[in-house]
Amino acid sequence: MTAKGKIAALVADGFQEEEYFLPKVALQRAGFETVVLSSALEPVEMYSFFSVTGTLDVQKLVSDVSVGDYAAVLIPGGAKSPALLSEDPTVREFLRDANARGIVIAAICRGSLLLARSDVVRNRRITGFDPTDQYPDLAVQPEAEAAGATWVSAPVVVDGNLIYLAASRRSGGVCRGHPFVAPY
Repeated sequence: MTAKGKIAALVADGFQEEEYFLPKVALQRAGFETVVLSSALEPVEMYSFFSVTGTLDVQKLVSDVSVGDYAAVLIPGGAKSPALLSEDPTVREFLRDANARGIVIAAICRGSLLLARSDVVRNRRITGFDPTDQYPDLAVQPEAEAAGATWVSAPVVVDGNLIYLAASRRSGGVCRGHPFVAPY
């Protein structure tokens, strides 16, 4: 373990590779170790937009770890990963527990869908992937609002311990000093 602690990265098949690797590098430079967690202990498919680029090994099952062992949680987006993770009650409980403890949770692009489905966004401001004209089935805004969140059309939204980046390509380097946001 590094001096500053561990970051839990929640991924499943179809996660967006740059939304994991760019923050991971920034977090390592800031003195954190990133641990890949998922619902199954098997490699997950990485995507760059809608093309498979390879696989990433899962280091631990969410069901086998304690949220208290992590300084923060990273949720990369992707067309499938957040939706698949949201089907696992252990993942949703992990996020509710992290939120209740005030642990920083950073969701990138469609990663905010997982927070909406985990019931941690009620009465909170949120942003995320939302080009409803091009990809209406992948838009986060309707589910976020149904979960009680207030949608904000901004590249980066910080609401207490929750950090959201609307999309890896659109965030424009806002909040460059924060390890989760610096790569963008």
